Amino acid sequence: MANAPTTGNLYADLSQYYDGFCHDVNYAEQCDFTKRAFDCFAESNSHDYLDLACGTGQHLNLMHNKGFSVTGLDNSQQMLDATAVRCPSAALMLCDLASFDVTARFDLISCFLYSIHYSHPIAALTETLRRAFSALKSGGVFIFDMVDKQGIAERDVVTQLAQDQAEFTFRSGWRYSGSGESMELQVSIQREDAVSVQNWQDYHPMTAITIEHMHALMIAAGFKVTILERDYSLLKEWDNTSYNVIMVGQKPCAT
Repeated sequence: MANAPTTGNLYADLSQYYDGFCHDVNYAEQCDFTKRAFDCFAESNSHDYLDLACGTGQHLNLMHNKGFSVTGLDNSQQMLDATAVRCPSAALMLCDLASFDVTARFDLISCFLYSIHYSHPIAALTETLRRAFSALKSGGVFIFDMVDKQGIAERDVVTQLAQDQAEFTFRSGWRYSGSGESMELQVSIQREDAVSVQNWQDYHPMTAITIEHMHALMIAAGFKVTILERDYSLLKEWDNTSYNVIMVGQKPCAT
């Protein structure tokens, strides 16, 4: 028998299943790309790395294995607890994307899985970019992926997982009205075992923005910007037609 959906923080309530829900994400390929991009664009002289919205620490662990000293930031203590198990060497920060306060500490900052859009509204996103710039050492780089609001498709991603003698169905998708700076990430999870069916629902306001507008905000924050195709298998400049890109912001070296 199914219960009424529970609305709450799924990333906290079901954090132990997060890796299963994301099993199709190729973290190794993303980290290989990140290392290549760092080698190509960075002009700082060390390997201090911060991952924003680090989740359960997949990127941190892989980048640590590539020789980086790693720090993770997330607004979920449950996610950070999982990160501490996966990557004990990681320093961890519990705070919002627009709230971290460090200066000239990192050579590399990343924010993947479109998590930059959680920085909502535009004013918060602007603050996140400003703080990322401040947190970079001279010559450091900030790398993140994004989707242009003009290319948002209202389709759901569905993942199924068998764990703890139950079947889970994870469904997520963006919803955008076609105008304005706000979109919504709708997330639902169903857990079914031999006795019952449980359902959870969650809704996250996210920033809807064009690539052009993001580029302008990064320039205003002080970055030198390169826009790449969101293809982690290579480093390829954006062709100005696709809607999914990787933004690379370089903090100019002090003169």
